[in-house]
Amino acid sequence: MRLRDGRLRLRDGRLLGYAERGTPGARPVLDFHGNPGSRLSFWGTDDVIREHGVRLIALDRPGVGLSDPHPGRCVADWADDVDQLADALGLERFAVLGHSVGGAYAAACASVLASRVSAAALVSPIIPLDSRGAIAELGKPGQWLLARDRPRLLRVSIRTLFLLARTAPNLARRAFNTNSTAAEKRISSRPEVLARALASAREATRQGARGLVEDMRVAMRPWGFDPARIAVPLIVWQGDEDSSIRESWGDWWERSVPGAVLVQCPGEGHLLIEERIGEILDALVSAPARVE
Repeated sequence: MRLRDGRLRLRDGRLLGYAERGTPGARPVLDFHGNPGSRLSFWGTDDVIREHGVRLIALDRPGVGLSDPHPGRCVADWADDVDQLADALGLERFAVLGHSVGGAYAAACASVLASRVSAAALVSPIIPLDSRGAIAELGKPGQWLLARDRPRLLRVSIRTLFLLARTAPNLARRAFNTNSTAAEKRISSRPEVLARALASAREATRQGARGLVEDMRVAMRPWGFDPARIAVPLIVWQGDEDSSIRESWGDWWERSVPGAVLVQCPGEGHLLIEERIGEILDALVSAPARVE
């Protein structure tokens, strides 16, 4: 299945990068990457995506990959970029999928674009990181604190790590797997998964590391919408062997969003999306029209 890249000129002049996979004309699902990540952060093989009959459209967030920076943005502003892309692609309604940090952006679209979003899937998602104690509960809080307090130092660290990914992939794999659980290593050690992850990481820093660091800083500020007001079907997947996200954060989403459904995944980690992507896509396209 051929990857189809595109760029959209937004109303404010910025360019928004995206890529399409799957079946043209099928049910559209917009996919929002984690951090680090890019539009190339797709999960599951091409065959799996095709078999589940969706048109999967993955977007680069501002400053990442093919997308221009968006100074001063908040998470909720992403919904307007998505709205413009949907118009350009002729998508009247669509589902959204967000992994990890991308979960915040999927939730934003579910809140702001309720008339267009048919359902939202949050996989191993963050919660609002301006909540008391949230940053300390992240798997690598030191990196987040660097993003907040010493962003330039973190940019240097990311550039160094991704240079290592280009020149010494085996060393990079060990660095990426630091503190990973056994469940996560079982997935990340697969050659095809590692190849996709490294390709996405390289693309994420096409413009340097500034976009990734700013994306972290945006996630730590107020998001600009209230998750409790989400009124579209929302499903959350969370494992109990996740080295990045607390298991209890899945419970937070279930409590905070009326009608939200939590799928608990015992023995699975932050990369459970790789194994469950077919299940997730099926849940999105079969979700009821609206939560009342």
